[in-house]
Amino acid sequence: MKRFFLTALLTLSAFSQSAPDPEVEGPKIIAEAFAKLSGALGEAIGKSGPAGALSVCSEKAPQIAKDVGTAHGVTLRRATHKPRNPKNAADDVEKTALEAFMAALANKEAPTPQVITNADGSRAFLAPIVLGNPLCLQCHGTPGKDIAPETLAAIEKLYPDDKATGFQLGDLRGLWRITFPAQ
Repeated sequence: MKRFFLTALLTLSAFSQSAPDPEVEGPKIIAEAFAKLSGALGEAIGKSGPAGALSVCSEKAPQIAKDVGTAHGVTLRRATHKPRNPKNAADDVEKTALEAFMAALANKEAPTPQVITNADGSRAFLAPIVLGNPLCLQCHGTPGKDIAPETLAAIEKLYPDDKATGFQLGDLRGLWRITFPAQ
């Protein structure tokens, strides 16, 4: 009987150690995805300017998120309250996190990532995306001021219902959501 309990305890201990900690792994996964996305955007801007870089966001960004997520055994996505691509519109859980992040920024505080447990037992790491690079404003800033007319025309062509302009440095652009499977 003692042997059974010892085996069970060791098995549970090994199992709990193998489950990834979203607060530890989440930032690493986001850093990897962000580096790949930033690299692709930088390359595209260098070759064809901000208007040409829009294809990275519309075509390559979802694949980058999928590839990074698959490599880590998670689901990774970006979501926002002001989507350019309707597929990135925040769901109710994400809207709640976005509101908390915006409230922190309004109070001059850094928004803190959140970890939630979903109904299916999976855990999600939600981290804010705050605009910190002036290059971002070339597509997300104020039309006529930060966004060149040719870039705005390309945005309007690709995304007729775009809501992703009018941002300033330090504004909340959205969030990263990483869903870790239930263990």
